[in-house]
Amino acid sequence: MLDEDACKGCTVCVTTCPAEAIRVRNGKALIISERCIDCGECIRRCRNHAKQARSDSFRDFMNSGRSKYDWTIVLPAPSLYGQFPEKYSIGDIHQALLMLGFDDIFPVSAATSAISEATLQCIENNQGPQQMKPLISSSCPTIIKFIQSRFPTLIDHIVPVIAPMELAGRLAREKALTELREKGKKKPRIGVFFISPCPGKITESMAPVSGEDTGIDGVFSMRDIHVPGLTALGKITRGEACFPLRPEEIAWGRTGGEAEAALADKGYSYMAVDGIEACTRVLEAVEDGLLNDIDFLELMACPGGCVGGALTVSNSDLAKHSIRQKEEKLGNEKKEAGDKRKKVDPSLCMRKGSIPEKSAFKLDSDYKKAVKMMEEMEEIYKELPGLDCGCCGAPNCHALAEDIVKGNASLTDCVIILKEQYRNLLGKEK
Repeated sequence: MLDEDACKGCTVCVTTCPAEAIRVRNGKALIISERCIDCGECIRRCRNHAKQARSDSFRDFMNSGRSKYDWTIVLPAPSLYGQFPEKYSIGDIHQALLMLGFDDIFPVSAATSAISEATLQCIENNQGPQQMKPLISSSCPTIIKFIQSRFPTLIDHIVPVIAPMELAGRLAREKALTELREKGKKKPRIGVFFISPCPGKITESMAPVSGEDTGIDGVFSMRDIHVPGLTALGKITRGEACFPLRPEEIAWGRTGGEAEAALADKGYSYMAVDGIEACTRVLEAVEDGLLNDIDFLELMACPGGCVGGALTVSNSDLAKHSIRQKEEKLGNEKKEAGDKRKKVDPSLCMRKGSIPEKSAFKLDSDYKKAVKMMEEMEEIYKELPGLDCGCCGAPNCHALAEDIVKGNASLTDCVIILKEQYRNLLGKEK
């Protein structure tokens, strides 16, 4: 969302938005919601902090929000473990979260093993004459939205598996309901809260692409939870993790973790790519048929993976290092973490229904009209200087031509053309 009072009307967000979803009109940024993919690049780039993610307030939850529920559960994303110095163990972080006022914890990492197994099954089923390569991870909601709008021909390449956060929300609620009913509470009010590293996962928590209920009642940003978390970590007594995890389960917080967890030593080829620009180039290569020898693509919109999300605090490289150190420590502990967990029904991991194409980049639903508009766009584009300076409030000259055809801008929004018209006008007066 946009804080208009903070917005200075600069074009930094406009020229760096990968979805071309922002314009500057009347001196203020305008977010085109149907084009926005929730990547958070504008949040990351805006020097005036005019772009913000719409999340729940942790302070409000602490003050009065907890009273709405009989039992509260926190779902930390795997990337949260990288936000704190490596001296703090997974167990330390779990204890700190409980000290913040939550009654129980269900790490999103605990749902990743089931998702990895479902992904592997999809890849195994994708072999043969009708195979579609590469299959693309479904764990980054920003990448899914990007494919929906900019690369719609690749929608069928996305594995039909839900995100770990979505599965974790359902499992956490089911587990709590069972335990509380055993204790005599027939209709307990359960609140499930996710800690998100990015705007994309906030949206996915509340309105998943699967169209199903995630069971999540609220989402806090990692920025919001970081200082209270550090304060709690300074007071804890070191101990065991409240919910034992395996190294490969927390690895999902960094680039490559998902692919390694699902496919390491399985004989399948995979690539892990992070950063929206790099992902764009790879998706273009897939569209051109240049990656048909790859079985699986893990694409993360943020640099470093989820540890580099727009709502994180720690430097992504440091966070990635912290995650790896914690992976190594868990591996050395030689514990059978998770072996006592209830086996997850594979059907719970599968997405119901197909992912729809977004028409954000379509000029018109009427094909003939769209073709005519495209021809007009090309003629207008020829008149523009091709500098892609962003001074007009659009990200580039081609986008300005599109805005003009749609009636949302005029040719004189281009400062070069406007200046030329002034020169011609002054010449005639002389």
